[in-house]
Amino acid sequence: MELSSWRDIILIIWGSVATVGIVFIAAILFLFYRKTISVLESTDLVVAKAGNIVDFVNQEVVEPVSRLGAMIQGITQGISIFSSIFKKKEENNE
Repeated sequence: MELSSWRDIILIIWGSVATVGIVFIAAILFLFYRKTISVLESTDLVVAKAGNIVDFVNQEVVEPVSRLGAMIQGITQGISIFSSIFKKKEENNE
């Protein structure tokens, strides 16, 4: 066999190996893509559920507590205003 024949055989073998390798890598990437999509969908569901929980806690806990805090702050400010008025009257009477 001549040298050119060996060269042609080696090129055919390397071309076949490269083709099989590319098909194998493409198959692995496709399977990885399918697994990743299912994980991303699951993650989206978890995030949506967590958002619902945060909204519920906000409506049922945070808003009433903030209203109660505002009411207590208003009451204490009202008491301090009335007490300052009566203190001024007592100072004027003395």
